Amino acid sequence: MHCNWGLLAWLLASNVIASETNGVDTTDIQLVSSLNENSLAHLQTDEESIDHYDVKRKEDQESFEHAAHILRQFQALSAKKTGSKSKNSSPIRTYRDIATLIPKAVRPYVKGMAQLVARTFGLTDRVGEKYINKPRRSQPQEVQQAIRTIKTLAIAGHEDALFMLAEMEMYGKYMTKIDLDSAFEHYRQLADISGNATAQYMLGFFYATGLGSVEQQNSMALLYTTLAAIQGHHPAEVTLASKHLTGIGVPMSCEKALGYYQSVARSAILYFQSGPILGHHIPDQRLRLSDDNGGTYGVRTGPFSLHKLIDKSSFDELLLYHMQDAQKGHLKTCMTLVDLFYHGHRFAPRNYPLALEYLQQVLKQLMTDHGTPRKGLSQAETSIAAQAAGMYGIMHLRGEGTPVNTATALKWLNTGAKMGHGVSCNALGVMYRDGIEVPANQERAIELFKLAADRGHHGGQVNFALAVMDIMPEIARENLKKAADNGHILAHFYLAELYAGLAAGESRCQMAVASYKYVSEYGDWLHSPIPSAYADFQQGELDAAALKYMQAAEMGYGVGQLNAALLLEAAAKRIDAAGKKSTTSTEMWSLFKTRKAHLRQTLAYWTRAANSNMPDARVKQGDHYYYGVGVEQDAERAAAAYVVASEADANGLAMWNLGWMYENGIGVKRDFYLAKRWFDKSIEVNEGGKLANHLSLARLCIKYLWAWLRGEDVGESPLFFAPRPVTAEEEKMAQAKAKRHGTQDAGNADAQKQRAGHLGDDDWERRAKALDADDADVNDEDADQDDESLSGNLFFVILFLAAGWMFLPMR
Repeated sequence: MHCNWGLLAWLLASNVIASETNGVDTTDIQLVSSLNENSLAHLQTDEESIDHYDVKRKEDQESFEHAAHILRQFQALSAKKTGSKSKNSSPIRTYRDIATLIPKAVRPYVKGMAQLVARTFGLTDRVGEKYINKPRRSQPQEVQQAIRTIKTLAIAGHEDALFMLAEMEMYGKYMTKIDLDSAFEHYRQLADISGNATAQYMLGFFYATGLGSVEQQNSMALLYTTLAAIQGHHPAEVTLASKHLTGIGVPMSCEKALGYYQSVARSAILYFQSGPILGHHIPDQRLRLSDDNGGTYGVRTGPFSLHKLIDKSSFDELLLYHMQDAQKGHLKTCMTLVDLFYHGHRFAPRNYPLALEYLQQVLKQLMTDHGTPRKGLSQAETSIAAQAAGMYGIMHLRGEGTPVNTATALKWLNTGAKMGHGVSCNALGVMYRDGIEVPANQERAIELFKLAADRGHHGGQVNFALAVMDIMPEIARENLKKAADNGHILAHFYLAELYAGLAAGESRCQMAVASYKYVSEYGDWLHSPIPSAYADFQQGELDAAALKYMQAAEMGYGVGQLNAALLLEAAAKRIDAAGKKSTTSTEMWSLFKTRKAHLRQTLAYWTRAANSNMPDARVKQGDHYYYGVGVEQDAERAAAAYVVASEADANGLAMWNLGWMYENGIGVKRDFYLAKRWFDKSIEVNEGGKLANHLSLARLCIKYLWAWLRGEDVGESPLFFAPRPVTAEEEKMAQAKAKRHGTQDAGNADAQKQRAGHLGDDDWERRAKALDADDADVNDEDADQDDESLSGNLFFVILFLAAGWMFLPMR
């Protein structure tokens, strides 16, 4: 206001001076002069206040930067200490995993004694409380002071401090306690002050999931996420794209999903191409946490579960063995270690110097000093030499484990290309295309790209397609499709660009969205919460990991949905074990206000993971409906989920569940025949559950006999003479045989009619008898199969009855 008065006074003074010749009164001039003097005084005061404000703002910024530097150093030091500790066991192991260490015969007694002791002395509550609310290590004094500084600046409205405080409360950073309600308020304050895109995205995340005390509202979630996406916030764009693609909270719209995915995918490709020659490495932190236990239900429990659990100690032993073997000069072992250290592993991060060291060992044995293969190499040794030469050239071209040296790269890539190595041909073609260390030569580059493509190299297929797109579009598209089928990110991107540029149509849109989605999810260097979530998981910060995996789940990541559901389920078990089953308490129930909200969100993520084809997720969905966890109990919907898991995923556990439900008439009509068929199918696909399935079949047979003797309804088909399940190979052979016989019958019908006049009655009788004999043989084979199924089941029935007879008291 003072500045406006000063400006007005200056304008008036100028007008008066300019109009002196027009006869203006001197008293008016004096009045304006006095106003001008007052305005100048006000202006000086304003300048002093502005200077004071600038100084204060500069001091606040310096205080913030100093405090933030201390906190980041502390965070890095804490992560380093935690990472240096060996973590051979998963922090989400359950009772069943521990129980596998105890002999099966004594497990029930050990479990009963443990529960009795725990209840007697109240150990369950105390241990659970200690685990859930474990005390954090004390913060250093300077860290506490830095946190107080951040809070003071946030109260004063400092935007950076406000954002840092919200992140601290959201994820429990710097050994602070997670406070979701306070984080929500600070995100909202920051969004109101400056329209911060990340703050708006986080508000949308709160409203979408109902975290803390926030009520779940899809409309508010859509509003804030859209505001963030308008500003180009990639996580918000991916979230909106996923919602529009699947119809979560919004109508399904392929066109809207296409726009958001396209924006993110183009940014991802720009980042990919901004890296070293041949692009950045694809992120590799999409690990299923269930694999730490061998699978969602444990080892050998489903088609996607592990047959053997491998922990870090076992991996280290295996790695040590290979390294000792490589020292003896075994070429295949050296190349295995090169691949391991170049690409990295969940138990062994990338180590380019080590990979280069083993490559040099291989080249020393197989190559001369001039870079040519030694004489007398076998075909296998020649292949290894070509692979080693190409890899050595690429590492020098990209500067991995060694400074960039294009001359050395050119030498070894030429060697690899002459030996027919596809990777070398593609990299050498890039050097000729871009004029790196050699004059640019497009014809030579295309020739090398074609050689690489013919040898099945995906990068060569993409580069060859781009080079000939204008002159041979069909061949270019074919090469792009081949590379995309093998997961090449550039191939997916250019295919998506082609589909998006064609005429509008639902099918074209779906194909474009599928490829853009692949690029957005696998080229997520700039926006993925998964690496940070996995780091928190490894450090034992399970709540922070769950929150970040939930963000990945909202963005449509199948791995994020599976891991979020797994961590939320584990959190519910921990809290239940600690006795926190009451929902009347005002205290927060884990990450949600109530237990019901927590379990409802867990079911939502299991369902989304199932729709993303994550292993065992559909069975988990069925379990929630069967037991009524997070939803009203509904045995029919549980059975429907088990049917999908059985037929689509060939899940043996789901098949056993269906057999149990048909046996007892739960959710479906009681049918012993169908129960037996599902138990038989479960035996075929589930090796680890054979004993349980055979015992279930024995129990089923006894219940069938008892129900039949009592005159109860046992189903429409007989149990013991039911045909065994037909395998896919047998079904295919039967269809081919039927088709062949049908063709022969149709083709020979006229010929038979023509020959009918030349055949006597005796000839027709002989032919009829021969056909009847063939049919009898086929029927005998089916009967033999039925007898095998019957004898296999009756064996277990007799064994079961004999065991029971031995324990019956003699009268």
